Amino acid sequence: MIKKIKFLRPTYANIYSDNYLFNLRQAEKLSKSKIIPIVKANAYGHGANELSEYAYKNEGIKKFGVATIEEGISLRTYLGNEPNIHILGYVDRAFYNEIIENKLIVTIFDDVFAKSFHDYLSKNNLTSKISIKIDTGMNRLGFSTDLDLYSFENKYPCFQIDMIMSHLSSSDTDIDYTKYQIDKFNLFLRKYNVTYDTSMFNSSGICNFDNTFKYTRPGIMSYGYAGTFKKVELKPVMKIFSKIVHVKKISKGEAVSYNRTFKAGNKRVIGIMPVGYADGYLRCFSNKSEMFLNGYKVKVVGNVCMDMCMIDITDVPERFYSEQVELLGDNITAEDWAKWGGTISYEVLCGISGRIPRIYVNGE
Repeated sequence: MIKKIKFLRPTYANIYSDNYLFNLRQAEKLSKSKIIPIVKANAYGHGANELSEYAYKNEGIKKFGVATIEEGISLRTYLGNEPNIHILGYVDRAFYNEIIENKLIVTIFDDVFAKSFHDYLSKNNLTSKISIKIDTGMNRLGFSTDLDLYSFENKYPCFQIDMIMSHLSSSDTDIDYTKYQIDKFNLFLRKYNVTYDTSMFNSSGICNFDNTFKYTRPGIMSYGYAGTFKKVELKPVMKIFSKIVHVKKISKGEAVSYNRTFKAGNKRVIGIMPVGYADGYLRCFSNKSEMFLNGYKVKVVGNVCMDMCMIDITDVPERFYSEQVELLGDNITAEDWAKWGGTISYEVLCGISGRIPRIYVNGE
Protein backbone atom coordinates (compact mmCIF):
# COMPACT_ATOMS: atom_id res chain seq x y z
CA MET A 1 0.00 0.00 0.00
CA ILE A 2 2.88 2.41 0.79
CA LYS A 3 4.21 1.94 -2.75
CA LYS A 4 0.77 2.76 -4.14
CA ILE A 5 0.52 5.90 -1.97
CA LYS A 6 3.75 7.20 -3.48
CA PHE A 7 2.17 7.06 -6.92
CA LEU A 8 -1.30 8.26 -5.93
CA ARG A 9 -0.85 11.79 -7.35
CA PRO A 10 2.14 11.30 -6.72
CA THR A 11 2.99 13.76 -3.95
CA TYR A 12 3.65 12.35 -0.49
CA ALA A 13 5.38 13.11 2.81
CA ASN A 14 7.75 10.84 4.69
CA ILE A 15 7.49 11.32 8.45
CA TYR A 16 10.65 10.11 10.20
CA SER A 17 9.56 8.91 13.64
CA ASP A 18 13.10 8.33 14.89
CA ASN A 19 13.99 11.93 14.06
CA TYR A 20 11.04 12.97 16.19
CA LEU A 21 12.40 10.98 19.12
CA PHE A 22 15.86 12.46 18.55
CA ASN A 23 14.43 15.96 18.83
CA LEU A 24 12.45 15.08 21.97
CA ARG A 25 15.62 13.72 23.55
CA GLN A 26 17.39 16.95 22.66
CA ALA A 27 14.59 18.86 24.40
CA GLU A 28 14.99 16.70 27.52
CA LYS A 29 18.75 17.09 27.47
CA LEU A 30 18.67 20.87 27.11
CA SER A 31 15.78 21.26 29.58
CA LYS A 32 17.29 18.99 32.21
CA SER A 33 13.66 18.20 32.95
CA LYS A 34 10.70 16.16 31.80
CA ILE A 35 8.85 17.28 28.70
CA ILE A 36 5.31 17.67 27.44
CA PRO A 37 5.47 17.32 23.65
CA ILE A 38 3.07 19.72 21.97
CA VAL A 39 1.05 17.87 19.35
CA LYS A 40 -1.68 20.42 18.64
CA ALA A 41 -2.69 21.16 15.04
CA ASN A 42 -2.15 17.50 14.16
CA ALA A 43 1.42 17.73 15.49
CA TYR A 44 2.09 20.79 13.34
CA GLY A 45 0.93 18.82 10.32
CA HIS A 46 3.01 15.71 11.06
CA GLY A 47 0.33 13.43 12.54
CA ALA A 48 -0.53 13.80 16.23
CA ASN A 49 -1.85 10.31 16.83
CA GLU A 50 0.99 8.49 15.12
CA LEU A 51 3.86 10.50 16.59
CA SER A 52 2.36 10.59 20.10
CA GLU A 53 1.93 6.83 20.05
CA TYR A 54 5.52 6.39 18.88
CA ALA A 55 6.84 8.64 21.66
CA TYR A 56 4.64 6.95 24.25
CA LYS A 57 5.62 3.41 23.30
CA ASN A 58 9.30 3.99 22.48
CA GLU A 59 10.31 6.82 24.81
CA GLY A 60 7.85 6.44 27.68
CA ILE A 61 6.44 9.95 27.24
CA LYS A 62 3.23 10.19 29.27
CA LYS A 63 2.20 13.84 28.95
CA PHE A 64 1.10 15.56 25.76
CA GLY A 65 -0.26 19.02 24.98
CA VAL A 66 -3.07 19.87 22.57
CA ALA A 67 -5.10 23.02 21.91
CA THR A 68 -8.72 21.91 21.64
CA ILE A 69 -11.21 19.48 23.12
CA GLU A 70 -11.51 17.73 19.75
CA GLU A 71 -7.75 17.14 19.63
CA GLY A 72 -7.83 15.87 23.20
CA ILE A 73 -10.60 13.36 22.56
CA SER A 74 -8.91 12.10 19.41
CA LEU A 75 -5.59 11.58 21.20
CA ARG A 76 -7.24 9.89 24.18
CA THR A 77 -9.08 7.48 21.88
CA TYR A 78 -5.83 6.64 20.12
CA LEU A 79 -3.48 6.37 23.11
CA GLY A 80 -5.73 4.79 25.72
CA ASN A 81 -6.17 5.83 29.34
CA GLU A 82 -2.64 6.13 30.75
CA PRO A 83 -1.08 9.31 29.25
CA ASN A 84 -2.01 12.73 30.62
CA ILE A 85 -3.42 15.00 27.93
CA HIS A 86 -3.34 18.74 28.61
CA ILE A 87 -5.70 21.04 26.73
CA LEU A 88 -3.92 24.37 26.53
CA GLY A 89 -6.73 26.43 24.99
CA TYR A 90 -10.37 27.34 25.57
CA VAL A 91 -13.05 24.70 26.14
CA ASP A 92 -16.74 25.59 25.95
CA ARG A 93 -19.14 24.53 28.72
CA ALA A 94 -20.93 22.30 26.19
CA PHE A 95 -17.96 19.90 26.43
CA TYR A 96 -17.51 19.62 30.20
CA ASN A 97 -18.88 16.06 30.10
CA GLU A 98 -16.26 15.14 27.51
CA ILE A 99 -13.49 16.54 29.69
CA ILE A 100 -14.43 14.13 32.45
CA GLU A 101 -15.24 11.16 30.23
CA ASN A 102 -11.88 11.43 28.49
CA LYS A 103 -9.79 12.30 31.59
CA LEU A 104 -8.50 15.48 30.01
CA ILE A 105 -6.63 18.18 31.94
CA VAL A 106 -7.93 21.64 31.11
CA THR A 107 -6.02 24.88 31.57
CA ILE A 108 -7.84 27.38 33.78
CA PHE A 109 -6.92 30.93 32.78
CA ASP A 110 -9.57 33.19 34.36
CA ASP A 111 -12.30 33.22 37.01
CA VAL A 112 -15.11 32.99 34.46
CA PHE A 113 -13.84 29.64 33.20
CA ALA A 114 -12.88 28.53 36.71
CA LYS A 115 -16.33 29.25 38.16
CA SER A 116 -18.21 27.73 35.23
CA PHE A 117 -16.23 24.47 35.22
CA HIS A 118 -16.17 24.23 39.02
CA ASP A 119 -19.93 24.72 39.23
CA TYR A 120 -20.34 21.80 36.83
CA LEU A 121 -18.01 19.62 38.92
CA SER A 122 -19.68 20.56 42.21
CA LYS A 123 -23.17 19.98 40.85
CA ASN A 124 -22.18 16.49 39.66
CA ASN A 125 -20.09 15.64 42.75
CA LEU A 126 -16.92 15.37 40.65
CA THR A 127 -13.30 16.45 40.84
CA SER A 128 -10.93 17.11 37.95
CA LYS A 129 -7.24 17.68 37.38
CA ILE A 130 -6.50 21.14 36.03
CA SER A 131 -3.58 23.37 35.15
CA ILE A 132 -3.44 27.05 36.07
CA LYS A 133 -2.11 29.50 33.48
CA ILE A 134 -0.28 32.59 34.74
CA ASP A 135 0.26 35.49 32.35
CA THR A 136 3.77 36.91 32.78
CA GLY A 137 3.77 39.17 29.73
CA MET A 138 2.38 37.27 26.75
CA ASN A 139 -0.97 39.03 27.31
CA ARG A 140 -2.95 36.21 25.80
CA LEU A 141 -4.48 33.64 28.19
CA GLY A 142 -3.76 33.57 31.90
CA PHE A 143 -4.37 35.00 35.34
CA SER A 144 -2.38 38.02 36.39
CA THR A 145 0.47 37.36 38.79
CA ASP A 146 -1.78 39.17 41.30
CA LEU A 147 -3.78 35.94 41.58
CA ASP A 148 -4.13 34.86 45.21
CA LEU A 149 -3.30 31.18 44.87
CA TYR A 150 -4.35 30.31 48.43
CA SER A 151 -7.77 31.88 47.87
CA PHE A 152 -8.06 30.06 44.53
CA GLU A 153 -7.42 26.71 46.21
CA ASN A 154 -10.03 27.39 48.87
CA LYS A 155 -12.58 28.75 46.43
CA TYR A 156 -12.41 25.78 44.05
CA PRO A 157 -12.06 22.58 46.11
CA CYS A 158 -13.18 20.35 43.23
CA PHE A 159 -10.02 21.23 41.31
CA GLN A 160 -6.96 19.01 41.65
CA ILE A 161 -4.13 21.31 40.60
CA ASP A 162 -1.77 19.29 38.42
CA MET A 163 0.46 22.07 37.13
CA ILE A 164 1.04 25.82 37.15
CA MET A 165 2.34 27.16 33.87
CA SER A 166 3.19 30.32 31.99
CA HIS A 167 4.29 31.01 28.43
CA LEU A 168 7.19 32.92 26.87
CA SER A 169 6.39 35.46 24.19
CA SER A 170 9.78 36.33 22.70
CA SER A 171 12.36 33.72 23.63
CA ASP A 172 13.59 33.60 20.02
CA THR A 173 14.02 37.37 19.69
CA ASP A 174 14.32 39.19 23.03
CA ILE A 175 16.69 37.97 25.75
CA ASP A 176 15.92 40.71 28.27
CA TYR A 177 12.14 40.40 28.04
CA THR A 178 12.38 36.63 28.35
CA LYS A 179 14.45 36.98 31.51
CA TYR A 180 11.86 39.44 32.82
CA GLN A 181 9.09 36.89 32.24
CA ILE A 182 11.07 34.09 33.90
CA ASP A 183 11.77 36.27 36.94
CA LYS A 184 8.12 37.29 37.17
CA PHE A 185 6.96 33.67 37.14
CA ASN A 186 9.55 32.65 39.71
CA LEU A 187 8.46 35.46 42.03
CA PHE A 188 4.88 34.21 41.84
CA LEU A 189 5.93 30.62 42.58
CA ARG A 190 8.11 31.64 45.51
CA LYS A 191 5.39 33.86 46.97
CA TYR A 192 3.13 30.82 47.40
CA ASN A 193 5.82 28.20 48.01
CA VAL A 194 4.45 26.28 45.04
CA THR A 195 5.08 22.54 45.15
CA TYR A 196 2.92 21.68 42.14
CA ASP A 197 4.55 20.79 38.83
CA THR A 198 5.58 23.88 36.88
CA SER A 199 6.19 24.65 33.21
CA MET A 200 7.14 27.74 31.23
CA PHE A 201 9.58 27.03 28.39
CA ASN A 202 8.59 26.58 24.74
CA SER A 203 11.01 25.44 22.03
CA SER A 204 13.09 28.60 21.73
CA GLY A 205 13.09 28.92 25.52
CA ILE A 206 14.51 25.41 25.79
CA CYS A 207 17.17 26.12 23.19
CA ASN A 208 18.23 29.54 24.45
CA PHE A 209 17.79 29.66 28.25
CA ASP A 210 18.47 27.59 31.37
CA ASN A 211 15.32 25.88 32.55
CA THR A 212 14.54 25.48 36.25
CA PHE A 213 10.95 24.25 35.96
CA LYS A 214 9.67 20.68 36.28
CA TYR A 215 8.44 20.39 32.67
CA THR A 216 9.10 22.08 29.34
CA ARG A 217 6.76 22.09 26.36
CA PRO A 218 8.69 21.51 23.11
CA GLY A 219 6.65 22.29 20.03
CA ILE A 220 8.34 23.32 16.80
CA MET A 221 11.71 21.90 17.88
CA SER A 222 10.10 18.48 18.09
CA TYR A 223 9.69 18.67 14.34
CA GLY A 224 13.20 19.88 13.59
CA TYR A 225 13.02 23.68 13.72
CA ALA A 226 13.47 26.37 16.36
CA GLY A 227 14.49 29.99 16.68
CA THR A 228 17.81 29.75 18.50
CA PHE A 229 20.62 32.04 19.62
CA LYS A 230 22.67 28.96 20.45
CA LYS A 231 23.54 26.13 18.07
CA VAL A 232 21.26 23.16 18.63
CA GLU A 233 21.23 19.99 16.54
CA LEU A 234 17.74 19.08 15.37
CA LYS A 235 16.50 16.77 12.64
CA PRO A 236 13.55 17.66 10.38
CA VAL A 237 10.79 15.09 10.79
CA MET A 238 8.93 15.69 7.52
CA LYS A 239 10.21 15.43 3.96
CA ILE A 240 7.90 15.95 0.97
CA PHE A 241 8.52 14.46 -2.45
CA SER A 242 6.78 14.47 -5.80
CA LYS A 243 7.66 13.93 -9.45
CA ILE A 244 7.28 15.59 -12.82
CA VAL A 245 4.12 14.34 -14.52
CA HIS A 246 4.39 16.29 -17.77
CA VAL A 247 7.03 18.25 -19.67
CA LYS A 248 6.43 21.35 -21.83
CA LYS A 249 8.89 23.06 -24.15
CA ILE A 250 8.10 26.74 -24.59
CA SER A 251 9.53 29.46 -26.80
CA LYS A 252 10.73 32.97 -26.05
CA GLY A 253 7.83 35.21 -25.01
CA GLU A 254 5.48 32.39 -24.04
CA ALA A 255 3.87 32.57 -20.59
CA VAL A 256 3.25 29.97 -17.90
CA SER A 257 0.17 29.49 -15.70
CA TYR A 258 -2.63 31.84 -14.62
CA ASN A 259 -2.28 35.57 -15.25
CA ARG A 260 0.92 35.04 -17.28
CA THR A 261 3.18 36.21 -14.46
CA PHE A 262 6.16 34.35 -15.93
CA LYS A 263 7.25 34.94 -19.53
CA ALA A 264 10.16 33.05 -21.04
CA GLY A 265 13.17 35.15 -22.03
CA ASN A 266 14.30 32.33 -24.30
CA LYS A 267 13.47 28.69 -24.96
CA ARG A 268 12.65 26.90 -21.69
CA VAL A 269 11.72 23.41 -20.55
CA ILE A 270 8.92 23.34 -17.96
CA GLY A 271 8.07 20.45 -15.67
CA ILE A 272 4.52 20.12 -14.35
CA MET A 273 4.32 19.11 -10.67
CA PRO A 274 1.15 17.60 -9.12
CA VAL A 275 1.10 19.84 -6.03
CA GLY A 276 -0.51 23.20 -5.37
CA TYR A 277 -1.97 25.53 -2.80
CA ALA A 278 -4.74 23.09 -1.85
CA ASP A 279 -1.89 20.89 -0.61
CA GLY A 280 -0.32 23.73 1.38
CA TYR A 281 2.20 24.67 -1.30
CA LEU A 282 1.30 28.34 -1.09
CA ARG A 283 0.26 30.53 -4.00
CA CYS A 284 2.57 33.25 -2.69
CA PHE A 285 5.47 30.90 -3.54
CA SER A 286 4.79 31.75 -7.19
CA ASN A 287 7.99 32.74 -9.04
CA LYS A 288 9.93 32.60 -5.73
CA SER A 289 10.30 29.05 -4.47
CA GLU A 290 12.63 26.24 -5.49
CA MET A 291 12.59 22.46 -5.59
CA PHE A 292 15.50 20.02 -5.65
CA LEU A 293 15.95 17.53 -8.48
CA ASN A 294 18.99 15.26 -8.46
CA GLY A 295 21.50 17.91 -7.45
CA TYR A 296 19.79 20.82 -9.20
CA LYS A 297 17.80 23.55 -7.48
CA VAL A 298 15.03 24.43 -9.90
CA LYS A 299 12.77 27.49 -9.81
CA VAL A 300 9.00 27.45 -9.54
CA VAL A 301 7.72 29.59 -12.41
CA GLY A 302 4.31 31.11 -12.96
CA ASN A 303 1.49 31.21 -10.46
CA VAL A 304 1.07 28.17 -8.22
CA CYS A 305 -2.33 26.61 -9.00
CA MET A 306 -4.71 24.77 -6.69
CA ASP A 307 -3.45 21.31 -7.70
CA MET A 308 -0.32 21.96 -9.76
CA CYS A 309 2.72 24.16 -10.16
CA MET A 310 5.47 24.44 -12.72
CA ILE A 311 9.26 24.24 -12.45
CA ASP A 312 11.94 25.36 -14.88
CA ILE A 313 14.04 22.28 -15.71
CA THR A 314 15.88 23.74 -18.70
CA ASP A 315 19.30 23.12 -17.14
CA VAL A 316 18.51 19.64 -15.84
CA PRO A 317 19.64 16.69 -17.99
CA GLU A 318 16.65 14.91 -19.50
CA ARG A 319 17.66 11.60 -17.93
CA PHE A 320 16.74 13.06 -14.51
CA TYR A 321 13.19 14.07 -15.44
CA SER A 322 11.78 10.86 -14.00
CA GLU A 323 13.65 11.20 -10.70
CA GLN A 324 12.08 12.06 -7.36
CA VAL A 325 11.71 15.81 -6.72
CA GLU A 326 12.25 17.12 -3.19
CA LEU A 327 9.85 19.87 -2.11
CA LEU A 328 10.83 19.78 1.57
CA GLY A 329 13.72 17.92 3.13
CA ASP A 330 17.50 18.01 3.33
CA ASN A 331 17.94 20.64 0.62
CA ILE A 332 14.72 22.66 0.89
CA THR A 333 13.65 23.45 4.47
CA ALA A 334 10.54 24.75 6.18
CA GLU A 335 12.56 27.89 6.88
CA ASP A 336 12.94 28.30 3.11
CA TRP A 337 9.19 27.90 2.69
CA ALA A 338 8.64 30.49 5.41
CA LYS A 339 11.00 32.96 3.72
CA TRP A 340 9.21 32.59 0.39
CA GLY A 341 5.83 32.95 2.10
CA GLY A 342 6.77 35.86 4.34
CA THR A 343 5.84 33.87 7.44
CA ILE A 344 7.26 31.35 9.95
CA SER A 345 8.01 27.64 9.78
CA TYR A 346 5.12 26.90 12.17
CA GLU A 347 2.56 28.22 9.70
CA VAL A 348 3.83 26.45 6.60
CA LEU A 349 4.10 23.10 8.41
CA CYS A 350 0.62 23.41 9.94
CA GLY A 351 -0.73 24.34 6.53
CA ILE A 352 0.39 21.17 4.74
CA SER A 353 -2.88 19.64 3.66
CA GLY A 354 -4.22 16.20 4.42
CA ARG A 355 -4.27 15.66 0.66
CA ILE A 356 -0.57 14.91 0.96
CA PRO A 357 -0.42 11.39 2.42
CA ARG A 358 1.92 10.84 5.35
CA ILE A 359 4.11 7.73 5.31
CA TYR A 360 5.62 6.93 8.71
CA VAL A 361 9.21 5.76 8.51
CA ASN A 362 11.31 4.43 11.37
CA GLY A 363 14.89 5.50 10.75
CA GLU A 364 16.28 8.45 8.81
